[in-house]
Amino acid sequence: MLKRRWIATLFLAAVCWASEEPPIFHVNTQLVEVDVVVRGKGGPVTGLTKNDFTVLDNGKPQQISVFSVRSSNGKDSAKLTPLPAGVVSNRLTRSGDEPGNPTVILWDALNTETADQAWVRNQVISYLRSSRPGDPIAVYILIRNLRIIQDFTDDSAPLILALSRTNSEQSADLSAPSLADLQSQVGLALMGSGAPPGSEAAAQFAATNAAMQQLNTYAQAAGGEMTDYALRDQVYITQAALEAIAEHLSGLPGRKKLVWISGSFPTIPPTQRSNIGLTTNEYLDFSPQIEHAVRALNGANVAVYPIDPRGIATGAVSASTGPTQLAPGGAVPAAALTAGALSPGSLTAPGIDTMNLLAGGTGGQATYATNDASGAMKAVMEDGEVTYRLGFYPSDEKLDGSYHTISVKVARKGQGIGEVRARKGYFAIDAKNSDNGHWRDRLNETMMNPLEATQLGLRASAVPVAGSPGEYQMSLTLDLDGLHLERAADGKWVAAIALGTLFGPSESTKGSLETIRISLTEAKLRAALQNGYELRRKVAAGILKGELHVVVEDAATGALGSVRVPLGGQ
Repeated sequence: MLKRRWIATLFLAAVCWASEEPPIFHVNTQLVEVDVVVRGKGGPVTGLTKNDFTVLDNGKPQQISVFSVRSSNGKDSAKLTPLPAGVVSNRLTRSGDEPGNPTVILWDALNTETADQAWVRNQVISYLRSSRPGDPIAVYILIRNLRIIQDFTDDSAPLILALSRTNSEQSADLSAPSLADLQSQVGLALMGSGAPPGSEAAAQFAATNAAMQQLNTYAQAAGGEMTDYALRDQVYITQAALEAIAEHLSGLPGRKKLVWISGSFPTIPPTQRSNIGLTTNEYLDFSPQIEHAVRALNGANVAVYPIDPRGIATGAVSASTGPTQLAPGGAVPAAALTAGALSPGSLTAPGIDTMNLLAGGTGGQATYATNDASGAMKAVMEDGEVTYRLGFYPSDEKLDGSYHTISVKVARKGQGIGEVRARKGYFAIDAKNSDNGHWRDRLNETMMNPLEATQLGLRASAVPVAGSPGEYQMSLTLDLDGLHLERAADGKWVAAIALGTLFGPSESTKGSLETIRISLTEAKLRAALQNGYELRRKVAAGILKGELHVVVEDAATGALGSVRVPLGGQ
């Protein structure tokens, strides 16, 4: 996770522990945190110390300022703290404690055949029935849109129930007409006439066959274009879903896992048919979309664990194809293409290259060519039983929004180190973004996102106002640990936020948008850092029912938080 040592956080430390001397505040100093999983032949490697690790930022060694070890054995995982009746939150716990190792299972019906969906669903349910209670798990589904099947819970029963009720979905993009089908259908019209050569009948048949041949050529091109557009559709929708999940998880502490159950899509698919009647030597290239998704997931400290549901029968890969990682900067390495690892036809199951790139680029691991998806789920959940957290302040920090690559090395004499997995980069973003001119667009995008933004912690409730039908009293509590605060000339601590609301589900666009200036004395800031900053607003819903979507954005940094508040009856 990328953290900024906010002024407010330093202030709280000064209030609690400092002497009479005024505190020194460091503005925009970034603490970059990297969660590292180290595996040996026999499982997780334990007992490592800070001196066993080397962290490189853009190739330069960094001093490790923060070091901790987390063990997760299912017995000491933090339990989810229940909220008071009527209160909703975009946090897993009210107290803000780290909730173990949050895991999202993404059920990808967009890129997976229906038969494979039914099989792997039973495999995942089988794992959940035998799993131990502990770390929170959520299940989301992707068809044309991303939606929640079951939100985070440490109880397997609701997860099993949610998956049992989830039917296999036929992907419209996967069922797009293939070139071979169209060619065979039109080809039936091409046949001999049986007329004497040179006769008028023979000439007519020849003309008809020529026209049908031309039609066949057009059908081939059209079928190819339809297949290409369907594949593009799959890629762009999947990219948007992965980035939405990254934003949703970005406010949660620690290393998160995303189990992507998917037939996937190829990074470099077969030859593109871009001109009618012509087959070009060009290839579709989705590496920019993968790179963008990897960077978003890295910024949120999310490790991707793809599981291919196609099994051994169709999931086997060539022996030369191993885990492929993005090159420095997040790009698909050219060597992978020249070596054939990503070349069209080198994989018997398309999409394995993409699985390896997403897993390798985020510190996860891809599982394919197996008929034991239940065992794969078990291995994923056990990965990270021991996690080392390293934190450093970049020695050459340029807050220009550029992407920095991270690499972690481990050297321990006498102990075999097999795999070292960690996220591969972060964005060096200024804590106060003076060029935040697109805040309204980002706020509107968050309004439409099915998942809540979590960079700013929110708790909210809406209570009907007695004697005023259709009117509610909304109470919103904002956690200040993610908000940028500055000390004004009068000694107060100030911030600016945008607060937006929207009713749904409804065709109405009724809602509100306002900017709010927060100004706190030191005493009020101390209390707000502990309990949150509370806002109260009266909301006139009229006859609308459903929920009120509330979004808060930090005007200085662009950090977002959102929550959906149910509107009950009067």
